[in-house]
Amino acid sequence: MGISNREKKQANAYDAFGVFARVYNIVKARYVEPVDDVRIMEGAYRGAVESVFDQNSYIPADIMAKIQPRLTEKGRIGIRVIKRGGYAQVVHVEPGTEAEKAGIVAGTIIQKINGKYTWDLSLFSIKAMLMGQVGKPVTLTYYSMNKDKDDDHTFQYKELSPAAVSVSPLEKLSAFRVDSFSADIVTPFDEYTTTAKPAILDLRYTQDRNYKEMLTLAAFIIGKKVTATARRKGETNTISARPGENSPKFAHPRLFVLTSGFTMNAGAVLANLLKDQPGITLVGTRTSGKAFDTEVLQLDDGAYVELATVFYSPITKKGLKPNVRSYIDDSEVADKIMNLMKKENPKSNGNKTAA
Repeated sequence: MGISNREKKQANAYDAFGVFARVYNIVKARYVEPVDDVRIMEGAYRGAVESVFDQNSYIPADIMAKIQPRLTEKGRIGIRVIKRGGYAQVVHVEPGTEAEKAGIVAGTIIQKINGKYTWDLSLFSIKAMLMGQVGKPVTLTYYSMNKDKDDDHTFQYKELSPAAVSVSPLEKLSAFRVDSFSADIVTPFDEYTTTAKPAILDLRYTQDRNYKEMLTLAAFIIGKKVTATARRKGETNTISARPGENSPKFAHPRLFVLTSGFTMNAGAVLANLLKDQPGITLVGTRTSGKAFDTEVLQLDDGAYVELATVFYSPITKKGLKPNVRSYIDDSEVADKIMNLMKKENPKSNGNKTAA
């Protein structure tokens, strides 16, 4: 008599636990230094949580007790990070902050926070350590682009008020940069596009999770109802938006959308919705391929996990490939766009060299 698929899956799970037990016994028996049983088990828990999705976090109960008070503090240093390659990588630096002046840029690897290696910290813990009481110090160790070497820099937590959107210079051009999507995002974007030539929507550093608000902007640009899906364990829901009856019409004939490997969540879904729409060209590098939302859940032993419990689409899991490839830096992106415009409008500059 054969065994069912369910029984096979259970057998595979039991085999996996058996492998863990054998590895545990080998480490205990053969590793040179004394082994901390608690640390081994926490490493196993962390691996189980973070191996399935690199933005998940496992937080032991004692660590949560230490960092939880930080979550309500208003102090920041003006950077946003993700976990990549084990370490904390900066994906956005707030303009004008001390972090920007200290040479931290998108892509900077933060090696330590207050002497603790980010390799050993969960993403949840890292984000918490970047929050603190206004005026208190925090020391980061990172590779400084200004000094061309590893640097230890002590910052002070400050109360910051980052703009949800901004019009930023892009060499001789200007771009509408989105830090977070809001319900009224259409108004400033419409105002920007009435004068911008060409219009540029900058999603290179967008990791916001306001998916419904993002769809409002997508519907305005595309000019019709747009839809995304939110997939949870065992169910899939649809969210949508359509242009408002009294809202302005997006009449700009040309739109460039900037993407990068840091484009995540609502920004990544928006890039997928806009790809291949008439008059729209994506410029940059592949998006992250990640669009999710998380929940913080407490376990029976008092530990916590921050777990991705919702995945959004449309999304290209390997990262959405742009129409025109470009490095992330402003000058490279601006050159690519200017060259495209010259090819599309060879007589716009009124001389042969422009063509």
